[in-house]
Amino acid sequence: MQVLVWLLIPIAATILGLAWAMWRSREPKPADPEQGMEDLARFRQAMEKPMPSALRQPAPSAVADDARDADPDR
Repeated sequence: MQVLVWLLIPIAATILGLAWAMWRSREPKPADPEQGMEDLARFRQAMEKPMPSALRQPAPSAVADDARDADPDR
């Protein structure tokens, strides 16, 4: 009889683990439609902004450092 009790412990733990995993992986509740529309409006506003220029001018101190590094006579 004691052996059966010891065998029930891992079986019960497995069943509890499966129930917990199923509960955690359930579909989330639907989002609030008003909040979703506000988020979409903010996203559209962000997408309408122009992208910053990919070619940026180096800082003046970086240009001076590069000039000193390139000229060994200085």
